Amino acid sequence: MNFQLDKGNCIDVLRTMNDNSVDAIVTDPPYGLKFLGIKWDYDVPSTELWAECLRVLKPGGHLLAFAGTRTQHRMAVRIEDAGFEIRDMIAW
Repeated sequence: MNFQLDKGNCIDVLRTMNDNSVDAIVTDPPYGLKFLGIKWDYDVPSTELWAECLRVLKPGGHLLAFAGTRTQHRMAVRIEDAGFEIRDMIAW
């Protein structure tokens, strides 16, 4: 099995990747809860980031993105606005 681990800011690393080069994306991004006032958790990831994810995914590839219960709707809208089709959502 081959894999590659890239270190860096997510959007910057995604921009260096080829179109249609990733089989699946599984991510636990910031939930946008403003936890402890930390800047990176001020908001859910932008539509721009999700558009980059879609660009690098192979046709038929899937995105699994975790979200907080209070902000999952914001995350889903941005993912959908980037061009993804929302098929299933799991809450617990």
